[in-house]
Amino acid sequence: MVEVLRPTAIGRLEELDTATNSSEFEDEYDKLTSPLEEVGTISSVKRLFPYHHKVLLAASVYLEYIQGARSCPPQPTFFLSDPFLQRQTYKLALGAYHYLAVLEELLLETYFYSSYVQFRQCQPLVIVMMYNLKLLGFKAPAPYHCEFGEVIREVQDVHEALMKFKTKFHAAFARSRIKCNAYNEDLLLSVDIRLRYRAIAEDTPRYARVNTLKRNREQVAMILENRGYKKIAAMDSWLPYSFYIDPLLDDLLVFSPDSKDDLSNFVLVHDGSLVIQDKSDMVAAKLLNKMISTNGTSNDDIIVTDIDTGNAACYLATLQSREGSILAFGPRPDATEKLLQKSENLNASNVHIVNEPFLQSSSKDKIFKGVRGIICNPPCTLSGVVDMVEVVTEQGEKILPVVAKGPGYTSHLPRFVTTQYLTLKHALSFPKVNTVIYFTRSLHVQENEQVIRKVVDELSNSNDDSPFRLVSVDTSIRDRVLPESSFFESFVNLKNLPTDIVNKCLRVLPTNHLGGFFIAAFQRMQATAKNNKLQPLRANQVLERAMERGTLGADIAKGGSKKNKRRMAKKAKMQDRDAQMAMEPTTASINKVRSKTKAKRSKSVKKSK
Repeated sequence: MVEVLRPTAIGRLEELDTATNSSEFEDEYDKLTSPLEEVGTISSVKRLFPYHHKVLLAASVYLEYIQGARSCPPQPTFFLSDPFLQRQTYKLALGAYHYLAVLEELLLETYFYSSYVQFRQCQPLVIVMMYNLKLLGFKAPAPYHCEFGEVIREVQDVHEALMKFKTKFHAAFARSRIKCNAYNEDLLLSVDIRLRYRAIAEDTPRYARVNTLKRNREQVAMILENRGYKKIAAMDSWLPYSFYIDPLLDDLLVFSPDSKDDLSNFVLVHDGSLVIQDKSDMVAAKLLNKMISTNGTSNDDIIVTDIDTGNAACYLATLQSREGSILAFGPRPDATEKLLQKSENLNASNVHIVNEPFLQSSSKDKIFKGVRGIICNPPCTLSGVVDMVEVVTEQGEKILPVVAKGPGYTSHLPRFVTTQYLTLKHALSFPKVNTVIYFTRSLHVQENEQVIRKVVDELSNSNDDSPFRLVSVDTSIRDRVLPESSFFESFVNLKNLPTDIVNKCLRVLPTNHLGGFFIAAFQRMQATAKNNKLQPLRANQVLERAMERGTLGADIAKGGSKKNKRRMAKKAKMQDRDAQMAMEPTTASINKVRSKTKAKRSKSVKKSK
């Protein structure tokens, strides 16, 4: 019997990272950055890594983290040298978690642990390797290529044991499908898990934004075509390694699913000319930019309440050659330096990172005196995400449990809802802001329409003469992003919500082409003298009202012009005079009452005598 010596998996990965030469994958990088005709298809490179031992061991560690059996592990250093292996690791961990019940049943039905008792100590590794074996059709993979990494003994031992049972596994899996009448493997999963499993499928396209601060769209398209990519019409059938221009956002390119791994190592992505970015981030930024351009000026500042990956903030910097700043809040302490490097690489020089949570900021602080618009994107459950692997790659492995458990997991909702409500209320409290966009990538009504309903009810009861009001999302944007149908339609119930809120907001359900998201737009209004109807306020009107009320803070008031100081002093004098005039009739009426009281008392005294 083979004895398995399983040290701490994280420690073992660290040992391997230090022992492995970083130049092992240089040949593969050369292939990935060469024209496609020279390397064939990327799938030929994929087949070299069916049982990469480091990937399997790292995926088993992340599976334990998703299950809650350990704290978040440190990121293996080989992720930094090879994004392809990073994606494969996350994909194996998420897929194994979704198929966990099915795979455990196969192991029990075939009595695998009865024959190999020692492997009970490393069940996560067995599950991950079982899932990988299922992906290969329960067939023996190609021999392991030692030149791509050191052979790990425990991984090799589990592999040899699984190979002896592969026929039994295949037969048991076939019986399970017959028993459940599952003509498709995914039908063995529950409905909720099946929807989540689609989010790591290979048939989802990849979005990449052209960074116009570095290259224009024509230059990027020419480089892609020289590499071997084919440009097709929007929404046509995919060709191998093809792309088209998004019909709504002309600086967004949509790539075929088979190009995901190639783009990760493409030189245009590394130098910042192409930015891998979700379309939903860009739609929210596009809407805010359009509303501010109508009512503001080119030097208006914008706040992004949660910098997240930094993509939304950097995209705002490219929409117009803005003289204003993009103030991005709330980076993780370990991510600040990375975000600064990213904004520098993208030439987004007007993006400034504020190292504090948005909720701790003061709306009267002088650094916000030029802010006219806010993208309110608080943390959410990410239940509308289509490409889970891409999101985890961008935001880090800490979000793996939230992303993996999907929309059916709601125990963490109250924490998110409270933060979302407070963030939106705080955004609406800035005195000079006239446009706020609320944005989430969630399907839950609690995080979207119910938060908006609560805030709208509070705004309707306020006595502010220039309040914020919920306005309809621009129809030119709404009509171009709403899908014809979605496999999540039965998940969302909007029956008990006011139709006014539902119709004004933009809710997009996930499809195979686009992730789900929610957008609501608020704009500051003013009452007209003729009909007392609310009309949108322009930026200069917001500023004047804020100065009149003294809500800009003492520091800003001191820095005002002489004309403003004279006007405010004159207004203070007039207020004092009005107060004195208002007191005069009050004093006269009191004296009159006193004289009447004295007369009545004197009459009563005479009568008594």
